This record gives sequence, C-alpha cells and structure tokens, in this order.
Amino acid sequence: MLAAAGTMLIAGLVFRKQLLYAMKVAKMCATDQRLPRPLRWALGVALAVKVVPVPDFGIDEVLLLVIGILLVTVYRPTFRAILEDSRSDSRTVG
Repeated sequence: MLAAAGTMLIAGLVFRKQLLYAMKVAKMCATDQRLPRPLRWALGVALAVKVVPVPDFGIDEVLLLVIGILLVTVYRPTFRAILEDSRSDSRTVG
C-alpha cells in the first residue's frame, strides 16, 4: 500500500512537471514573433476555448490538431528553436 502511494506521488510530480513544461511551450508559441500572427491567434483561441466551460463541439481539438501539424511540418525549424529556448530557460531556472 505504501509503495503504491509512493509511486502515485512520484507519477503525480512527474505529470505536474510535464504539464508545466507543456504550458510554458504553448505560451512561448503563442507569444513568439517568429511564428505568423494568424497561427498565434489560432493557438490562443483554441487554448481559450479549451479553458472556458462552454460546449465547443470539438472546434478546439481540430484547431490544435491543425496547429500541431503546421508546427511539425511547415514551421519545424522555428518550433525547434522555440523548444530549445524553453529547454534552456528551464535548465537555468531549475
């Protein structure tokens, strides 16, 4: 029982760290000037719809999927630079 509680605590801490990193990367993508403004606006709208508790009929998931595909294919060098910036920021802080 104690081992399971310890495992759950460690998993929770790891999940929290990954979630904070994902939020940091999303914020950096939404505010980075190297990405085009419509892509940044779409990311902001999709994340805002995700947070607001209204029925959205899956629009935010579709927007995030399209944004993810664009970031991985068309804007890969820029996205990699943003990821490297966020990793270097997290290393210097923690």
